[in-house]
Amino acid sequence: MSITRRQLVQGAGAFASAAALGDRAFSQANPLNVGFVLIGPVGDFGWSTMHDRGRRRMEEVLGSAVRSTQVESVAPPDFDRVVNQLARNGARLIFTTSFSYFQPTVRVAPTLPNVFFENATGTSTLPNLSIYNSRFYEGRYVQGVIAARKSKSKQIGYIASFPVPEVIHAINTVMRGAWSVDPAMKVRVVWVGAWFNPGREAEAARALIDQGCDVLCQHTDSPAPLQVAEERRVFGFGQASDMTRFAPKAHLTSSINNWGDYYVSRARAVIDGSWRPGDVWGGLNSGMFSLAPFTNMTPEEVAEATRVRDALAAGTLHPFDGPIVRQDGTTVIPAGQRLNDAQIRSQNYFYRGIEATMPG
Repeated sequence: MSITRRQLVQGAGAFASAAALGDRAFSQANPLNVGFVLIGPVGDFGWSTMHDRGRRRMEEVLGSAVRSTQVESVAPPDFDRVVNQLARNGARLIFTTSFSYFQPTVRVAPTLPNVFFENATGTSTLPNLSIYNSRFYEGRYVQGVIAARKSKSKQIGYIASFPVPEVIHAINTVMRGAWSVDPAMKVRVVWVGAWFNPGREAEAARALIDQGCDVLCQHTDSPAPLQVAEERRVFGFGQASDMTRFAPKAHLTSSINNWGDYYVSRARAVIDGSWRPGDVWGGLNSGMFSLAPFTNMTPEEVAEATRVRDALAAGTLHPFDGPIVRQDGTTVIPAGQRLNDAQIRSQNYFYRGIEATMPG
């Protein structure tokens, strides 16, 4: 069930409190109540759409053993109120589905010790908080390779949401993929200050095309940038779901998020009492994300993209191998070394070849 914030408040008191559920067994008569907090609308056709599909997959597999309540478009200032209301309404497991929710979840989780939290992206766990994510940077590397093959201007445009590490290291990985083909490639970035804002996303896409970019990447959730790419006869990549239908002549591939199996496993863990805090970061070989079919590409380009994708999945190609050099020319790591996960997750700098500054 997907509801608005107003409906959530009106439903207060309808179920037992989370604390009262602490020692109950879950059954058909007493299903696990699972809450989902979405950063955008279910109809964004991207990030939130795919979390909703994951929720529905959980319900399909587990049937009457679970029931779910989903609240869409929750702005961070409303987070505490929404989460506490879900807990009062009986939610024992709550998925908070954005990096923007990580610090709020770290703050709220200790105050609700009988609720299990799962935050999509993040950097640390708590006794009742797990984090989960996919290694989307693997898909970004493939995008960089494809973009370098398709671009005539040698300029890739990137529509970015916020200057958080997951966005920064994604931009850097596009650069590494592109440079593996052509070291003359450049990446330009426009920040939109939102995960989902079709108007701003479209404006950013137009601005990048006007600056000479002829392939567009995005770290925002609507198909608006791809639709602009279609209108302006350049190429682009989709975000979170297969966006081919929105730009059949411009679309090259999309990263596709697959959360359903993870949601099933974590709900089962609560039901059978085996839930423990964890840190899951699955790559192309995990099933947590995949790439949409390659389109608008020559057979040779498809073959190269497939080879790179498969090498990443097999672990024989690593996007964060050195040498890695910052914009200002300083070396992060030399050849023969590789960034570890903690270093990737904390990236706050751009690679050489990226024409961008951190927004104030």
